[in-house]
Amino acid sequence: MKIIFRVDASQQIGSGHVMRCLTLAVELRDLGHTVEFITRTHPGNLDEYINSKNFKIHSLPATLDPDIPQSLVGYEQWLGVGLEVDAEESIKALAGTQADWLIIDHYALEQTWEQKLRAHARKIMVIDDLANRRHDCDLLLDQNYIHDCNRYDPLLLPATTMLLGPDYALLRKEFVGNPHSTEKKHEEINRIFVFFGGSDSDNLTSTALKALIQPGLNHLKVDVVIGSANPNFTEVKALVSAHPNARIYMQVENMAELMSKSDIALGAGGTTTWERMAVGLPCVVVTIAENQAAFTKDLDQDGYLRWLGNAAQVDMHKIQDALLDAIQNPHQLQLQSQKGQMLINGVGAQTVARLLSVGPGADTLTVRRGRSTDCLLYWYWANDPVVRENAFNQQMIEWEDHESWFENRLNDPDTILLLIECDIGPVGQVRFDCSDEHLMIGYSVVKQFRGFGLGKPMLEMAINYLQQDKSFILIGDVKETNPSSKKIFEQLGFSESTPSPRMGVHRFQLLLPPSIQEG
Repeated sequence: MKIIFRVDASQQIGSGHVMRCLTLAVELRDLGHTVEFITRTHPGNLDEYINSKNFKIHSLPATLDPDIPQSLVGYEQWLGVGLEVDAEESIKALAGTQADWLIIDHYALEQTWEQKLRAHARKIMVIDDLANRRHDCDLLLDQNYIHDCNRYDPLLLPATTMLLGPDYALLRKEFVGNPHSTEKKHEEINRIFVFFGGSDSDNLTSTALKALIQPGLNHLKVDVVIGSANPNFTEVKALVSAHPNARIYMQVENMAELMSKSDIALGAGGTTTWERMAVGLPCVVVTIAENQAAFTKDLDQDGYLRWLGNAAQVDMHKIQDALLDAIQNPHQLQLQSQKGQMLINGVGAQTVARLLSVGPGADTLTVRRGRSTDCLLYWYWANDPVVRENAFNQQMIEWEDHESWFENRLNDPDTILLLIECDIGPVGQVRFDCSDEHLMIGYSVVKQFRGFGLGKPMLEMAINYLQQDKSFILIGDVKETNPSSKKIFEQLGFSESTPSPRMGVHRFQLLLPPSIQEG
């Protein structure tokens, strides 16, 4: 498969978007896929770092007109151009090829942009954590810990699969099965890990170092990590030199090892939150971006960490007081450590990469009857272009017509509507229409999980679900232009019967004996 990331690699957001996308990109490449990036050449972006990981980059031009960003609103200022311009340039970068997956991680991009790229990608995935704009995507990932699990519902199409929560946290391999991730006793607090992100535009690293030189804290060994884009390197280096037990590290590749040596951390929210939890490192957190506040607040309320507030609300004295309090309550730190490691399984990147590559496992599928609440979902599925192309009536279905049809089918004793699900949501549907001694079969697989061989286990599960007290002949009509369905019926033991009444259609049938009744 060919997988394209459209990622914000600018300094405004630090390295968060790039690092989580690179983590997923490495997993996908290890599975044998071709992975490339589309970024825009903002001054000081992280293209060089992406290149260092041996990924091809399609660089969109930097904004030449200085007045354009001022005319944009909100996160579009970070984009540097209008949505339509960025969409056109991204399409041009694809050079006529079609991506199997287009993965978008950019706060400025939303439904309008995604719809323009639809023709150039078979499937679209969005990585988000703001829940502040509509998306036209097949899969959405938000790895954060949020009490409001329904916040994306009004922003997505009903057919979108959502991957929500830290089970899908995109952590690098060093945090998976980390040999240093042992249970910490926290009987004595001797070492602190300090990291406020790659750029740290609020210079919280300097504020933290000023607090750590104060009485009651200056005995601690301090490991300070900063990114190469940190604009306050000179000041940070001077403060580290003035501290008797501090060391500075820049753009390190052994973050898990450094974290594991410490007893407590002081840092920002974001992806680093999950990294710290994976190694059992409790933390005092200062949020440095809008998208970090909600989930950090929820983690604080549930006892996973200590949140001091946003950067503007925090000074040296607040940090000093919080650390002194933490040191005096080692039991609380140990509890945070244990809870964090229970929350983070560390294999989110592998889980997502495998899902994008092969879909959900057939052994995770379950079947249930359709319900009235499924009406809207079925309507979106029915109007999927591929479904309409393979249907005998290829006209788009109006909502009013579908609503009436769906209600009638639910109440019709001769119709069985089955919905196939997995642990992350619906996978497809199977319908049986009874007529005399025949059962006509219709089915569809959701777009995001097509091409993964799920049609056969779906139909097999649906057929096994049937409980009938007499023999039936199952019939499936397949258009000549749909060879994959033809193959599925053959694999299930159906045989091609006499020609179908419809031109260009293959009719398959299978004798279904009565179900064996227990007792």
